[in-house]
Amino acid sequence: MAKGIDVSSYQGNINWEKAKQNIDFAIIRCGYGNNRTTQDDSKFERNTEKCEQQNIPYGVYLYSYATNIEEAQSEVEHTLRLIQNKKLEYPVFLDVESDVQASLPNETLVNIVEYYCTKMEEAGYYVGIYANLDWFVNRLDSPKLDKFDHWLAQWNNKPTYQKPFGMWQYTSKLTIPGIEGFVDGDIAYKDYPTIIKERNLNHLDKPTPLKFKIGDSVQFTGTLYQDSYGNGPGQSRKNFNATITQINNKPGATKPYNLNNGLGWVSENDLTKINNNELTVGDRIQILLPGRASKDGSGKIAWGIGYKRTILSIDPNASFPYQIGKDTGTTGFYKRNALKKL
Repeated sequence: MAKGIDVSSYQGNINWEKAKQNIDFAIIRCGYGNNRTTQDDSKFERNTEKCEQQNIPYGVYLYSYATNIEEAQSEVEHTLRLIQNKKLEYPVFLDVESDVQASLPNETLVNIVEYYCTKMEEAGYYVGIYANLDWFVNRLDSPKLDKFDHWLAQWNNKPTYQKPFGMWQYTSKLTIPGIEGFVDGDIAYKDYPTIIKERNLNHLDKPTPLKFKIGDSVQFTGTLYQDSYGNGPGQSRKNFNATITQINNKPGATKPYNLNNGLGWVSENDLTKINNNELTVGDRIQILLPGRASKDGSGKIAWGIGYKRTILSIDPNASFPYQIGKDTGTTGFYKRNALKKL
C-alpha cells in the first residue's frame, strides 16, 4: 500500500522536494477536455519535471468533458500529446465527473469511457477510470468497464464500494509541507510501478528520444549534476559553450547529457545547439569588418580587417558579442558577420 496525492494547477507551484518526504507517488492532471493547448494544465510540465528530478513516481489524469465519441477521440489525442515523452510509473486515468456528462444517458457515458480507455490501452498505456462512489454505482456500473482499473473518490474513513478498485481518494483536505492549502490524498492498493514495468506498458522500456548527440556543440545555462539521474549537489552555471561527450538515455535519466568529459550532467531544456558555423571561445577567426571598443557598440572603431586572431570571450546578449584581441588595432568587440571561422 502506497500513499500519494493528486494535483493540478490549483495547487500552484509545489515544492516537490518538501512534498517528497510525505508521499510515495503523485497523480498529476495533464489537462481537460479536447485537444487544445489552451486546455493543457498550466502546471503539468513543471509538476512532471519536478517529480522526475525528485524521483517521485507519478501518473496522470485528464478531466473529461466528452459527450460523444468524436470528443472522446480528441481527449485521447490530448492525453497522448502531453504524455508522449513522460515516464509514467502509475496509470493514466480518465476523470469522469463533469456536469456536462451528468445529463448523458448511462449507455452513452459508458461507451465514451470505454472508447477512451480502449484507445489508451491500444497506445500501450495502463489506463483507469476516476469517479466518485455515486457515479461508479449508478452511472458507470457496466461490465464493459470492469476490465479497467478503478480509482474511487470517497471521502470517508473507509471505502464502501463493492467492486474491485486499485486506488482510493480518501480526502480532499490533506495538508503536507510543500503545498499551500489542501490537496487530495490517495492510497494505492496495487504496486503499479512493478505491474506496469513487468507488462512493458507506458513505454518505460523505450529509451528517451534525445535532441542532441555526442559531439554537438551547445550553449549551456542551468544546473550541473553529478549523475544523469539528477543526484548530487547541483552547480548553477550561466551562458557558456561546451561539447556533449556522453549520453545516457535510459529510463529515468532526467539529465542525459554529460558536458566536456565529466564537467557534469545536464537537462535537455538547459541546452541550445550551436550551429557548425557558430563560434566558441578559443576559435581562430579572420576579421572581415570593423568592430567597436565596447560590446555595447560605443567607443572607437576597432579595425583589424584581414587579421587572424582568437576569440577571448562571448556575451550572447551584447550588441557586439565577440571579444577579439589583445593587441593594438584589433582589440575590440565584433558582430558575427564581421568574423570568418578558420
